[in-house]
Amino acid sequence: MKDTKIYDFLSQFSATELNRFHRYLESPYHNRNQWCKSLFSFLESHIRSEDESDLDKQLVYHKIFETEAYDDKRFRKLCSDLLDLGESYLALEIYQSNPLHQANYLLQAVHQRQLEKMYNSATNSVKNLSAKQFQRPASYYYYQYEIEKNLYKLQNLEVKRASKNSIQLINLTEIVNNLDYFYISEKLKYYCSLLSWNKIVSLDHKILFIDEIIQIAEKEEFKHIPPIAIYLKIYYTYIEFENEEHYFDLKKLITNNLEIFPIDEAKDIMDSAINYTIQKHNRGKLEYLQESLDLYRAALDKEVIYVNEELTPWTFKNIITIALRLREFDWTENFIKEYGHKINIAFRENAINYNIATLNFHQKKYKEVIPLLQKVEYDEEYYSLSSKVQLLITYFELNEMEVLSAFLDSFKIYIKRNKNIPSANKSRYSNLIAFTRKIIKHQDADNAQITKLKTEISQSTSVAKPWLLEKVDELLYN
Repeated sequence: MKDTKIYDFLSQFSATELNRFHRYLESPYHNRNQWCKSLFSFLESHIRSEDESDLDKQLVYHKIFETEAYDDKRFRKLCSDLLDLGESYLALEIYQSNPLHQANYLLQAVHQRQLEKMYNSATNSVKNLSAKQFQRPASYYYYQYEIEKNLYKLQNLEVKRASKNSIQLINLTEIVNNLDYFYISEKLKYYCSLLSWNKIVSLDHKILFIDEIIQIAEKEEFKHIPPIAIYLKIYYTYIEFENEEHYFDLKKLITNNLEIFPIDEAKDIMDSAINYTIQKHNRGKLEYLQESLDLYRAALDKEVIYVNEELTPWTFKNIITIALRLREFDWTENFIKEYGHKINIAFRENAINYNIATLNFHQKKYKEVIPLLQKVEYDEEYYSLSSKVQLLITYFELNEMEVLSAFLDSFKIYIKRNKNIPSANKSRYSNLIAFTRKIIKHQDADNAQITKLKTEISQSTSVAKPWLLEKVDELLYN
């Protein structure tokens, strides 16, 4: 049964969610199908046991229907019914997690049923809930728009012979303003997403009214709306990349407002700022290395760095790479110890071994690098290439010239045959191999030859260029 939709669906539930879904099925309001409860009971028991063996459909069927002959059509219908109940349960969970959503539907029900005696209590409840909402992304303003719209209907001013006092209660300004805040925020957010994707692949999408939206968002009256202010600054970091004021304005907005966004959106916002700093230091602005690390530290503190409550091995590696370039060795060691367990277990050992090896490599503890890298499984191209560069340098520094010679041959073949490496990168790694061979051959060369080699390296696009230049300088001045 493990290949069925219902088993796969339920296996994604946490223990708490299985408990809650069990109670959901016990409620006659939600479920009157006793067979669904029985089917869930068998599936739940098997999932909780973490039994790797499969469940036989016919066995489950006979456990439920006892003496009846197996009917595949009926069993598939039962599985489908349980899946429908599961989907309804998830929808209800989302609904119940949003008090404003519930309050808005209450207002609709009160209006539709014309429950006049509940008008004041429903209205007060909604206003109190709105005031207590801490998170205020764009969706908050949409719910406010819906609430104000329903409050307007409750006032029923359109059918009253309204007095001057009751006319003053009209909330049309609140309705329109909240709709504008939502619309402008969302428009800017998704336009920023488009600009981000355009850095990877050209997308020929035109966003209607985006120039007008940006002009409106720049007005003073919108600066107090956090999602508008933040996405406007993200937009400017894309289109006015050289103007660093936009980044520092964004950083300040993030510091003051990140907590009011849901975790997934907060992560996207933080990623936008981090990506800006990475592009900056990749273009030679080395002071942005510290900015990158500071943002990563803030993301860790605010717990907006995780994907499905896990730290991806690539984020783990990026943080360590930046910290090591800043020579934050103690911090890096503590980071690996504190956050290594946050990586998915399928990638954890690989990531930890590779990054401890990298830490030792940067500390020039070369004898400790090789055994760690030998434990790394090179399923990912990025790990493989980075590890091979570290091994090349390690063999050189340990004066393992015979091993290095054989390694350079195998590395060259690997680069040549690997179709997943872009041609530009192949050239950079090939340069490293070629220049390493030349440095070995130039051990007894005169200064003129060594100076010529240094010029070649300086003008190249080789991987590990600073290390190559360091080795040439050792030949010149030692």
